[in-house]
Amino acid sequence: QNQSAGSPNVAGGGLKKEELEQLVKTTHFDTRELNALYKQFKKESPSGNISSTEFKTAMKAMGVNDTFLQDLMFSVFDSTQQGIISFNQFVQGLSVMTRGTPDEKLVFSFKMYDVGNKGYFTRQEMTQILDSWYKLTGPVTTFSGKKYETSEKLVEDFFESMDTEGSGKISLEVYKEGALKNPDIIQGLKLFDT
Repeated sequence: QNQSAGSPNVAGGGLKKEELEQLVKTTHFDTRELNALYKQFKKESPSGNISSTEFKTAMKAMGVNDTFLQDLMFSVFDSTQQGIISFNQFVQGLSVMTRGTPDEKLVFSFKMYDVGNKGYFTRQEMTQILDSWYKLTGPVTTFSGKKYETSEKLVEDFFESMDTEGSGKISLEVYKEGALKNPDIIQGLKLFDT
């Protein structure tokens, strides 16, 4: 079943007017950009959906070889958890990653850390994810100049700063509140490029 929000119309082979208007409202892309993205999407994925295998191939081409990270990214883009990414889902994710507000980026990153969509993530999950990121990017230096050579130290500081109740779990609400209080943590998570 085609879950794509970008079903071609008979006249132009592009997005339907209603779909285009909705995406302009819900993303940070304009009409011209959306039409160009749709054209490229259909060229790369004529079925109108990206499978997990196709996504992983694209991630490898961008230098992301870690299959754990590939699976995490796929699950965030695949918001309906149906095993495919439609054009609508692709554009929504790309919009947040490239032009999203700080709040949108926090929600996006939280979804990546929240392995299994439980509504929280643990120290162990965050360490596993950051270990993979460190393999890709190397050590992290924060706005204030603090350098994290290992993911374990970053996770330790993160939980010390945010997990004020000592539950060992970080919910979206706690994540957002903690990020507002400590911009270094956000830089440490590489959410915002300087």
